[in-house]
Amino acid sequence: MDVFRCLAMGYDATATAKRLQVSWNTVRTHTRNVYAKLGVHSRQELIDLVDEATKRT
Repeated sequence: MDVFRCLAMGYDATATAKRLQVSWNTVRTHTRNVYAKLGVHSRQELIDLVDEATKRT
């Protein structure tokens, strides 16, 4: 969930790793899983999806 939040806020993998104090590879693994579960292929698609979802509420 923390990696998802960072990605949705526009952080890249390096910044996310530093912010969460985990390795870059850990962030990359979680990013792949988030993308697969949400059916997106890029950070921008993820941000657009989050923006769309938050506009509805």
